Amino acid sequence: MKRLKWIIVAIASIGVVIAVLAHNKRTIEQQRSENVLQTIIPVTVQPVRWDTISSELELVGTIVPNNAVQVASEANGRITACNVELGRTVRQGDVLCILDDELRRAQLLTAQANYAKAKSDSSRYWFLKQKESVPDAQWEQVLLQYRLAEAQLIQARRAYEDTRIKAPINGVITAKRVDVGAVVNPGTVICDVVDASKLKVMLDVAERDIFSLAIGGPVEIRNDLLPGKVFQGRITAIAPKASETHTFPVEITIAPPYGELKAGMFVSVRFLRLTPVIGWIIPRDAIIGSLQNARVFVVDTTKKIATERAIRCGIERNGYVVVLDGLSPGEHVVVTGNNVLTDGSPVLINTAGIQR
Repeated sequence: MKRLKWIIVAIASIGVVIAVLAHNKRTIEQQRSENVLQTIIPVTVQPVRWDTISSELELVGTIVPNNAVQVASEANGRITACNVELGRTVRQGDVLCILDDELRRAQLLTAQANYAKAKSDSSRYWFLKQKESVPDAQWEQVLLQYRLAEAQLIQARRAYEDTRIKAPINGVITAKRVDVGAVVNPGTVICDVVDASKLKVMLDVAERDIFSLAIGGPVEIRNDLLPGKVFQGRITAIAPKASETHTFPVEITIAPPYGELKAGMFVSVRFLRLTPVIGWIIPRDAIIGSLQNARVFVVDTTKKIATERAIRCGIERNGYVVVLDGLSPGEHVVVTGNNVLTDGSPVLINTAGIQR
């Protein structure tokens, strides 16, 4: 009887354990079901389609003067006179500084005297040679002395002229580096001269956009400090070689009048009449990361699964990008919700979509 009692207790315990395990199993399955429902992410998609992207491009550039040079001394010596003043307008050839020229003037006078003597001797010996009164060797020696004297005169004249430091271009002095009494050497910068008679804009254009530009193409130029004012310009140069950052320097000449525009200002440049871009396009918002390392999530509209894929991009315009490789026509890419997706995530597609 006692043994039967223990058997009944054991059977009851086993039943309790089985019931508890069954309850736990149902709870786990329910939680799994709820987790699956929670991981289904609502997204908006758009198909890859053939279309034309607006032919407009706007970039930021810097205004630069027509020419800017640093005027440097070509001789050594002490400055005895200085006509450099900030803001002064100079013409090409104007003397800016004068160096101590006493020794060089003496060397020039000596060279002039030697040249005059050598020239006189050569004329006299030439007359005698015509009469065959001097041997050829003596005539050749006199001719050699004349040529040496001429070369020494050229050197002495150039050394003397180098004591006059002159403006190499027309422009305005924007920086003064020396004053009277300073000792300079060849290469010492005296001042900066800027020619602002023409203003240009320099900017860098990405390689994906460079083929849309052409020499002579019109542009509109704006500056945030001058609201409502639009300046006109044209593309005057496109670099034939890209920089290390794979961008192409482009030069734009601004058409006068320049108004309040100054060299060094940042401006917004809007390129006009660009060649229309036609191709397979997707919204820029569909791309994760940069265009150089672009990735998108492609949705299988039947299985409702998002798959991550790398693509190659072309030109970007007004929020849309041309796809060169990695997508097929008609495939759907995620436009909103892609920031929380992972490869293989189940999705709930918003059928309303996004209109262009």
